[in-house]
Amino acid sequence: MKLLSCNAGYLLDYEGAYHEYMLRPHRGLVGSKRAEENAIGQLVELISDERPDIVGLVEVDQGSVRTRTDGQVTDLASRLDQRGLVYQPYAATKYGDGGVIPSMPVLQHLANGVLVGDDYRMSTHYLETGPKRLVIEVSTPEVDIFNTHLAMSGRARRSQLGELADLVAKRENPVVAGDFNTYNGLDEVRAIFEDTDLTVYNPGETVPPRPLDGVVTDTRTLDFFIAPETMPVSRCEVLDVQISDHRPIVMEFDPTQ
Repeated sequence: MKLLSCNAGYLLDYEGAYHEYMLRPHRGLVGSKRAEENAIGQLVELISDERPDIVGLVEVDQGSVRTRTDGQVTDLASRLDQRGLVYQPYAATKYGDGGVIPSMPVLQHLANGVLVGDDYRMSTHYLETGPKRLVIEVSTPEVDIFNTHLAMSGRARRSQLGELADLVAKRENPVVAGDFNTYNGLDEVRAIFEDTDLTVYNPGETVPPRPLDGVVTDTRTLDFFIAPETMPVSRCEVLDVQISDHRPIVMEFDPTQ
C-alpha cells in the first residue's frame, strides 16, 4: 500500500520563505487564481506520478473567498478523474461544530481531507484539546489510516498526542500521517507512544530552512508517519517538490504482514 501525505498550505502557492508572505499578503486574504492553479497543477502531477492508494491532505480550503473551486479536495478528485485516476474525496472542518472559530468567515471553510482510491469507509474524530482538532480515519480491511494536523502550542500538542495515542491503540493495525508540528523534536512523540507497539517513521526534513531556525526550533521534520514496528516498510521519504511551505511525504508498506 502507498500512502502520500501533504500539508497543502490551502494551495496558496507559498513555499515557506518569509519574504513571500510580506510581498504577497493578498493571497492569504483573498487568494490568487494564478497561485492556486499553479499549486493544484503541481499536486495533480505529483499524485498522477505516484498513484498512491490514499492521499492525506491537511490545510485545504472547502469554499472560502480564497479559493476559486467549490472545494479543493473535490476539485483535485475531478482533475485526477480526467486522467483516469478515480479517488473518493472527503473533507471536514478542522475545528469541529459549535464555538466561535467554526462560524467565522474563511475559517469555517478551512479543512483537512483525504483522497481514497477504493471503496473504504471514512470517518471523523475530534480531539478534546486545541483549536484544530480533526483526525480523519480511513478504514480498510488490513489497516486503519489516520490523517492529522496537530497544534503548534507545545502543551496543546502533547495533550493531543496523548489523545491520538489512545485513539489509534484501539485499532489492530493503525498508521498515522500528517503534520505534527513537532517544534520540540520527535522525542516528545516517541515518549508518548513508547508504551505502544508503534514507532515513528522519519522521512527527513519537510520544511525549508528559515532565518529563525535554532531560535524557534531545531528541527525541520514536522511531517512524518507513525506505524507498527513490525510492519514491513519498503519506502519512507520526502518528495522533492515544493507544493507549499511543506514538502509531501510518502510511505510504502505491506499491511498484511
